Amino acid sequence: MAYETTDQLIDLLSHHWYKRHDGNLYKLLDVYNSHFEYLSDNGEKVERWRAIQNAEGTTLDLFGKDIETYRPTKDDPPYRFLIYLKVLLSRAQGTIPSIVHITSTALGTDKGIKIWHLAEPRHVGIMLPWDYINDDYIQRFLVNNLQHMLALGYWLDVIVFYASTQKQNYLGVISNSYQEDTYTTNAI
Repeated sequence: MAYETTDQLIDLLSHHWYKRHDGNLYKLLDVYNSHFEYLSDNGEKVERWRAIQNAEGTTLDLFGKDIETYRPTKDDPPYRFLIYLKVLLSRAQGTIPSIVHITSTALGTDKGIKIWHLAEPRHVGIMLPWDYINDDYIQRFLVNNLQHMLALGYWLDVIVFYASTQKQNYLGVISNSYQEDTYTTNAI
């Protein structure tokens, strides 16, 4: 929206002139002002799209090119999410709370994410909940980038994907209970 619309400009004129939308004076001011409104609208669009969360299409591709993340799908939301994760990775401090924060942001939950030190010094393992890894490219992204989040001198030896399901067991005639089954798969 322009700083001054055609209606605001026409109101500045004397009441002597015919100011309705079908008049020649209004049409003349509208032709004059329409280019300014177009420039103003595009300027606001550029200003909004400077933020990654609002960028679309080619503008989002330019953000991705700057941080070397390439589009896995044609859709903007997953690509915007990968760009956001890459920005978080660039700010990783190498500490365990930093790794948990970035991984929980990537998965959308902090449940089931655990990092532990192994027997050897400076070696760690990480457990991720498989239930929250909903896309194949998120899984590949995490596996490829978890090592880069660690501080220099630390090594990621194992990634464990943790999956749980509830199954219903009937005990006796009246009561029932739930049991949790756990399956782990080691990666790396």
